[in-house]
Amino acid sequence: MKRTTILWSLAIVTAMSLLGVAATFAQAGQASLVVMNYVGKEMAFTLDGTQGSVPASDAVQPGQMTFTVAPGKHEFSGAIPGGPGANALVELAAGQTYVLGARLEKSKPVLAADGAVLEKPRDVLIFFEASQNPSAAPDAPMRVALQTLPAGQGALVFDNYIGEELVVSLGGAQYRVPADGRQQVNLAPGEYTYSVSAGISGTNGAASVVPGQYTGLGFSRETPPEPTFDIGEPEPTPVILRILVSSMDLSGEAVVQSPAAPAQPAAPASPQPAGAEATLTVTNYASQSLTFTINNTTHQMAENGGQASITLAPGEYTYTASTPRASANNSLALRAGETKRLSVATNLEGSQINLYLE
Repeated sequence: MKRTTILWSLAIVTAMSLLGVAATFAQAGQASLVVMNYVGKEMAFTLDGTQGSVPASDAVQPGQMTFTVAPGKHEFSGAIPGGPGANALVELAAGQTYVLGARLEKSKPVLAADGAVLEKPRDVLIFFEASQNPSAAPDAPMRVALQTLPAGQGALVFDNYIGEELVVSLGGAQYRVPADGRQQVNLAPGEYTYSVSAGISGTNGAASVVPGQYTGLGFSRETPPEPTFDIGEPEPTPVILRILVSSMDLSGEAVVQSPAAPAQPAAPASPQPAGAEATLTVTNYASQSLTFTINNTTHQMAENGGQASITLAPGEYTYTASTPRASANNSLALRAGETKRLSVATNLEGSQINLYLE
């Protein structure tokens, strides 16, 4: 009897061991679905008919939930309470871990052939393949160090905080400052006018160059307003964002030895006598009203022949011409006493502005 009891005990231990091995193989043969919620709200998530909830993201990291599933195809859907939803299918292999991200995007408006709004932009829930260990954000680009100044000269230092290239016209020369980059221009002492543009935005101004000093100018762009789409109305015309200029304190920055200095633009001509202004005459031949901006001043012109005569000091200028359906910008140079004519027209659809300088 005692021998029989021992045999049964051994059989039970062996069976339990085999079950443990089977469970290990079953776990190893499964797959994992990790859901990362980048939406600032809790997301209802359904996987193969089973409902759950993925927490909202916070200021540090996204909300997260992990599901262990068998290999194969799995249907899932997500919905933001009071907001959009989406569904899709994922196929997982044994031992695979798949990271599924969720974020909100804005859809494009639906427009009629004549440009009228049929459907406003709306929030759309997007699923995408993500990573639990996203690569670190790239470091902000280092601005080049200030260079030593030639004897008797100063410098204008253009710091570009706009997310695209900045084009600077100064003293008859043109400089291209990369996004988040810097351009130092060494100049003889004096007062200089400049014009800058980035995309369709532009502005101009003046700065003083002092011998032995760095005059820092920082350029940024105003935040775009949220466009308003009204059903049945034309699509809103893109707003031309102003370029903002701020004075930069460069006194604490390190200065490195200049390489062989490239040729610099000539010093500005001596100041013009009073009354030596230039004139720009702008004529609007478009069938829509025109808004014309130059030298930080806006001029309104009626359609089909509206005109404005603008008096300006000699120098380089960037200007912008816009109608309710299109916009364009360019630059021009004016000499003392000169008169120039600028004609503005559009194509037949009114969607493109054409500029003609005489």
